[in-house]
Amino acid sequence: MFRMEADMTQERLWQATDARANLPTVMEGALAGVPQVIKKRTGEEVVVIARADYDRMKPNLKDFLLRSAGLDQDDALDEGIRKARLNGAMGFAPRSTGLED
Repeated sequence: MFRMEADMTQERLWQATDARANLPTVMEGALAGVPQVIKKRTGEEVVVIARADYDRMKPNLKDFLLRSAGLDQDDALDEGIRKARLNGAMGFAPRSTGLED
């Protein structure tokens, strides 16, 4: 069964038992760029998409730093990293500013 969403993205809807029995077809559909929606008996749904599509949806570190620092230019990356380090964000240890007594 196919269904259309508001953004006109075509997707394939599967019941969980059918998806399990047709896993190669589910995978091929996802690799072809068609999201595969698998519905459990409880009504919960999961979506199978190609890894390349998933990776495109994830922000990279540079974009994250620029957004979180309120910056919007590529040359502001150093400033974003500096702020992240000062705040101890993203696993960086907080840095001293050299102004402490």
